[in-house]
Amino acid sequence: MMKKIITAALAISALALTSCIGTAKTVVAATDVVAKVKPVNTAFEWSKGGEFAYLYLQTFDLAESKLDAIASKGTSQAVCIDAPFLLIDPQATTRFFTEVVEPGTAFRIDELAGFSKNVYSERGITFLRACSERGLMVYLLANEKEISVIIQDLREMQIEVMSCIIEGEISPGSKAQNMTLTELKNGNRLGMILTTSLGEASGFTGMTDAMRESASQLYEEVADKLILFPNPAFN
Repeated sequence: MMKKIITAALAISALALTSCIGTAKTVVAATDVVAKVKPVNTAFEWSKGGEFAYLYLQTFDLAESKLDAIASKGTSQAVCIDAPFLLIDPQATTRFFTEVVEPGTAFRIDELAGFSKNVYSERGITFLRACSERGLMVYLLANEKEISVIIQDLREMQIEVMSCIIEGEISPGSKAQNMTLTELKNGNRLGMILTTSLGEASGFTGMTDAMRESASQLYEEVADKLILFPNPAFN
């Protein structure tokens, strides 16, 4: 009888010990999961691959091939370029959006420039030089407050660029009115827009929502002036 009681006691002790150990493991596992859970902008994963890099360079080649025709029109022809996604180093841009900024969060271009240590895309700089050599005016699609450091950096490289006058803040999912694009369009001086978002060109197209307009109308309005680059956040 005593043997059965001792055996039962040992079994209960073993069960209790196992329960404690199991609880401890559960707590550790839960801690591990909590530590790993944080917003990740997986949309930028494709920009780390070779396809994005190839399309990025190929599109700049296409844009540069059109510069002579634009310059021949005279009348102070202007080229507008999307600063954060085309001019700042693409690899640093991807790291900024995957490691620093949470998905869907508004950002400032000067924050991105600071994160990249003001390292710029070699292909983007080459394109700006090609514009300067042809006497084309270059505008960065951002307000002066956000890109003052970039403007200074480019000036030290003997590249003159200007900022766009924008009413309202540009943020993901919204549009701001670009007064400079409107002025250039009305003065027939807008030679080309380089951007990763049709929303950036809404001031030029005159469309309230460029993404919802028919493809034929969009082509008729902007096909000869707008070059849409691969967007690092959308495959």
